[in-house]
Amino acid sequence: MKSHWIEHQGKRIFYADYSQFGDDHASLAAEVEQAVWALAAEPLKSVLVLANFEGSEPTFANLNVIRRLAPRSNSAVIKRALLGLSSSSRFFMTTFSNVIGETPVAAFDNKEKALEWLIQA
Repeated sequence: MKSHWIEHQGKRIFYADYSQFGDDHASLAAEVEQAVWALAAEPLKSVLVLANFEGSEPTFANLNVIRRLAPRSNSAVIKRALLGLSSSSRFFMTTFSNVIGETPVAAFDNKEKALEWLIQA
């Protein structure tokens, strides 16, 4: 699993590494599935998530992976920051928002800004 825990200014953050999968939806699905299992072990509304999609294509199949699997981790997540979305693939953001419901989500162009947004109350 590429995804892992990181720390930023004393806050524990789950780095969901969905990067560099291109249009390989099967490999992306395997990574998302493992991340979902890791988050399922966490207490309710206790996790900050930084999801990196850099180098993963916004194909219909990839979007379906996110739509199908991401909601399973909603109960543990406080908010999500997304990285690696080009202007043409910002509809990942819309899809993500639609499947995660009330959990706050925002897209960022750089990791530092994303991390700062995550740790703000």
